[in-house]
Amino acid sequence: MVLLFAQYFLLAFIVIFATSKASYFIDELDKKTNIGGALIGGLLLATITSMPEFITSFTATVVLDDPGLAFGNVFGSNLFNILILGVADIVFIKHLFFNKVKTARVTNGLVIIMYLIFLLPLALYKFGWLELDMSGIGIGIGFNVISIAILIVYFLSIKKMNEEEVEDTEDTSKLSFKRITIMFALWSVVVIGSSYFVTVVVDNLDAHLGLGSSFAGAIFLGVATSLPEFTAVFTLFKLKNYEAALGNIVGSNIFNMAILSVVDIIDYKENLYVVLLEDDLLRENIFLLLILGLINSIILMFALYRKKAVNKLTYIIPSILIIIGYLVYVGLSIIL
Repeated sequence: MVLLFAQYFLLAFIVIFATSKASYFIDELDKKTNIGGALIGGLLLATITSMPEFITSFTATVVLDDPGLAFGNVFGSNLFNILILGVADIVFIKHLFFNKVKTARVTNGLVIIMYLIFLLPLALYKFGWLELDMSGIGIGIGFNVISIAILIVYFLSIKKMNEEEVEDTEDTSKLSFKRITIMFALWSVVVIGSSYFVTVVVDNLDAHLGLGSSFAGAIFLGVATSLPEFTAVFTLFKLKNYEAALGNIVGSNIFNMAILSVVDIIDYKENLYVVLLEDDLLRENIFLLLILGLINSIILMFALYRKKAVNKLTYIIPSILIIIGYLVYVGLSIIL
């Protein structure tokens, strides 16, 4: 048990260090080009920081045959990602972060739509309006139409991020474009490579501690695979690249949910959503994660669209609510 925890924290340290380096070079790339921080953070950096979720979800489902761990990983990571923004906003309260960002609003709205798509079959099944053998809509055979719908929303989000207005910026980086791309690629490989082993460690912790796979995924694996986002956001806040920081979190959340669709299609022999509906404990835990994730995404949307707050006490309310939402999940998971 001690060895497992030692491995877990060692891998976490490697992920934090490597992501800090990758985030630095993302900021340099933002200075070097006119692509825009939101697009760089929401697409390039978000893809890299979400690769741990992809690798661990794929490993959990296809290799370890534990889809519950994949669900908990993705939705637990999403809830933790928004928590990261809330914590960073409080730590850097003088920056008044939400007053300064303009992009990623539409993309966050698409995240909310994704949550509703995932919640629909759970709600229908919960109230007895959906049967497992409804193969006409993909429930029970191969991948699900929900996966197709999620992927469509994901590609719409990429289109919207690409359409975001970009202000012309002067090249202030002292590094060459070649050096920036090479170093970013190298550190990204370290982030992705070390994340593979986290899944096996968490699966062993789950077996030793007797936790439900979705709870283990949401807490241990969800937090571990969200460490890249955590490190990236705090690094980018220090560099005052707020658009890239917000784009990274929102982009990561939308990419994370697309992960389940990709894994569902790859693992065509087994429908992930049938597994979710058949397991009562897993279904209830994921339903709770989805509800709280939806609520926190709506709170984030409010923080992005409201008028600029001058008073710090009123300004900080959304971030406090986001933190409370995460603590509610942890508390309910332990009690239930």
